[in-house]
Amino acid sequence: MKDHGEGGVLVGAPLSGRVLIVDDVISAGTSVRESVDLIQTSGEASPSGVVIALDRMERGIGELSAVQEVQKMHGLSVTSIINLDDLVEYLQNHRELEPHLRAVERYRAQYGIK
Repeated sequence: MKDHGEGGVLVGAPLSGRVLIVDDVISAGTSVRESVDLIQTSGEASPSGVVIALDRMERGIGELSAVQEVQKMHGLSVTSIINLDDLVEYLQNHRELEPHLRAVERYRAQYGIK
């Protein structure tokens, strides 16, 4: 699904068959839910999974993470290249990035899953 950048609703081939949702990040899971709805509404396609670059490990609507909610609500596998734990570990091992580590830790405390 696309509502910025080049404009339009979709980027790529017309919806048909099994569709893999690809996104840069998953925060609250809103864009994935919207994509699932769009794919299902087409009548020609069904979502088959989700691939994201960064799982921010944020809470979704409830107490589960956004990834857990997508998996539970839609029965879709969600695969990320890295997650917030990976990012924190990287920042911890690079002293020159310490100011960023503190910012990420504050972010996690405010939005992260318990």
